[in-house]
Amino acid sequence: MFIKPFRIKSQTQLKGSDRKKLRAELSQAYPSLTVEDLASVIPNKEDVIFVRMYCYKGESVNVYQVQRDPLFFTLEKEKDIYPTVYLLWRHPHLLHTFTTHTPVIDILGGGADLMLPGIITKGEMNPYSYGKFEKGFHVAINTADNKAPHAVGITAHSSMDMYMAGKRGKGVSILHVYRDQLWEMGSRTPPPSLGPPDIMLDAQVHLEVAQDDEANGDGVINDSETSRCETKDEIPLVQVTDALQEVDLRNSQADDSNSSLEASTLQKDKPQPTGPEVMDKLLFHCFLKAWKTSGKKIELPILTSNFYRLHMVPACPDGTSLDIKKSSYKKLSKFLNALAKKELIQVKEFPKGIENITAVNWEHEDIKSFIVDKEETTIKPVINKKDGGQTFIPPLIEEVHQVSGDTLQFFKANGLCKGEVLSTAEVRNIVTDYIKRNSLQKEGQKIVNVDRLLHEAVVNRKEGYKETLRWDEIFSRMLGRMAPAVKITRHGSVPVIRKGKLEPIELAVAKRSGNKKVTLVYNASLYGIDEAEFAHQIQVGVAASTSVGPAEHKPQGTTQVLIQGNQVAFVGRLLIETYHIPRKYIRGLELAAKGKK
Repeated sequence: MFIKPFRIKSQTQLKGSDRKKLRAELSQAYPSLTVEDLASVIPNKEDVIFVRMYCYKGESVNVYQVQRDPLFFTLEKEKDIYPTVYLLWRHPHLLHTFTTHTPVIDILGGGADLMLPGIITKGEMNPYSYGKFEKGFHVAINTADNKAPHAVGITAHSSMDMYMAGKRGKGVSILHVYRDQLWEMGSRTPPPSLGPPDIMLDAQVHLEVAQDDEANGDGVINDSETSRCETKDEIPLVQVTDALQEVDLRNSQADDSNSSLEASTLQKDKPQPTGPEVMDKLLFHCFLKAWKTSGKKIELPILTSNFYRLHMVPACPDGTSLDIKKSSYKKLSKFLNALAKKELIQVKEFPKGIENITAVNWEHEDIKSFIVDKEETTIKPVINKKDGGQTFIPPLIEEVHQVSGDTLQFFKANGLCKGEVLSTAEVRNIVTDYIKRNSLQKEGQKIVNVDRLLHEAVVNRKEGYKETLRWDEIFSRMLGRMAPAVKITRHGSVPVIRKGKLEPIELAVAKRSGNKKVTLVYNASLYGIDEAEFAHQIQVGVAASTSVGPAEHKPQGTTQVLIQGNQVAFVGRLLIETYHIPRKYIRGLELAAKGKK
């Protein structure tokens, strides 16, 4: 379900009453959670974000995100609550669990479902080998060497039907798996090592006992005992491979996700370090970088909170974010006091309870030896002074192309699938490699012989047959026949793919009663701009009243920012210079009021 990028519809923070209701629903769905567990899962003082999203197949899903990690989700058509791997790592016994072989997890990550031969069972097969449940039962999947769950799904059959199937057919329909897009939405931590599951420990003990008996000469293991040992040991990988080949025939998603699987394998080979130590290093790095960049112009004393949000947060490298609560210090005051003990800075309280940085030791070896990498922070954040010093980091907007229509067969021949998202450079490289691989270029010329696949992809049927085309014609025709899309990457979030062309931020000037003019701004939220804060900045900048509300004569759900007077010039400068939105994504700049002659 979350194998490919999803589209976020809205994000809202839950109120206190909503949190109580959510705790009650969780308690009803999972009675094993105690009151203390529910309080830690849905805390009162932490942000709990309710995210509405659409998956790549059109499913509408609601996700609950706590401290950045998505902990559970619901399908809009159902009332069932499904935990994510992040929640299951904290409460591994929340769901009934099946065990599979470790290599199978990578296959599940490619979009396949779990087949019955891939489920490791205990002892001889009987009606209760899989447990006792009905079809559609919520289950988790762990591996033979780690009982930390790696996937979540629902059973394709009842336990009795699974037993009667004789280890043939589908076992679990996978909804969410480790390393999918939902996992990437969170902190991207790897599974904790909880040791092998009980079913594997029992099998190991049984084999050790059998080996001891054989070594002591107590007798020869009979056929029934041998078969029982083999059953308790792993299912042969040949059988699992056959099952996975069956998945490939039944589930087209597995064919659509080769690239995702390769990326997943590479990530697995190189696990990223996590934990408080990593955040401690990042905090110290941003502290030193702040003094070497924007901190040079600081007028001391400065509030510690202002130093953190105005100087340390903007110094954070691209792709990372500071979170003092995930460090070993837990509080900013402890972090800065630790640096004060090392004589890097001086921190004093005045008035009582308010900490200020009063001096910095520029001669300290850590500050003198620190070298600023200008390329690690390419995005300039915008400080939101109204909302507790939060920062706005402009999104990275990239125009991409999707494989579709007449180009499908050409890209399938090159190992890609329908809906695959490619940049212009990637399309150019694929076309170039194909032409060179098939020796289609005329020697010493810029003319290319067009074979059947290439002709179908770049030539319109009404044009008739074309034997040759120029290089530039092939590239432009290929891009023109692919479906346009936009890839939006917001800081700390999973990239979002929007089909079609991205709607620009639209500026309009309208007249209201009394021939008064107002400026209207549409689609600012598509670019990650907080419209309420945006309106406040305009209100302060031009000393005019502003408001945010639903837009008239626009698609449902569109909001508008309304400003008194013709303020197009100021709004345009704010978007371009402060929010760093490219000019090509802003429409209506020509409506700015002309200066008086």
